[in-house]
Amino acid sequence: MRTNKLFLILLSALFVSCASTKFEGTAVLTGRVCDMEGKPVPNYHINAGIGLNAITDAGGVFVIRDVSAGNYFITGSGSGWCSIEQRVDFYDRKSIVCIQVESLESILPQIEGFIKEKNFSAAKKLLYKSKSRNESNAIFNCYKQLIAYCSLPSQKHEKAFLASLENF
Repeated sequence: MRTNKLFLILLSALFVSCASTKFEGTAVLTGRVCDMEGKPVPNYHINAGIGLNAITDAGGVFVIRDVSAGNYFITGSGSGWCSIEQRVDFYDRKSIVCIQVESLESILPQIEGFIKEKNFSAAKKLLYKSKSRNESNAIFNCYKQLIAYCSLPSQKHEKAFLASLENF
């Protein structure tokens, strides 16, 4: 009985040490970016650190080569999409990351709700989740100017908002 107990302790220690061992060298980190319905998001920019960048293909798939074991904060952005930041613990050569992103259009009703409630800081915060790669987007700029005008009505903000409407 004592031998079985010792065997189980040794087996447990071996399991724990194997599970926490990092691979040596570098490996490939792959992932898929999709919208909230599971449809692929092409041309979405992914960054996992200096020199660790990728852009999703038509199927929403990205590949980052030469990744060492460790913890990473993956950030991403794309035109018409909200930005993301997601922690990835990369310790297995077969890691696949799944990322869901909201479209800019899908958050507009929430932004409008915040504006109606006069919660302009929440509206701005939510809109700015999509700021990266959307600063030249007509919808983004229109809502940006609308929030500015509603939070601080002035002729300057009114003109900027009206000008943003002309870009549609």
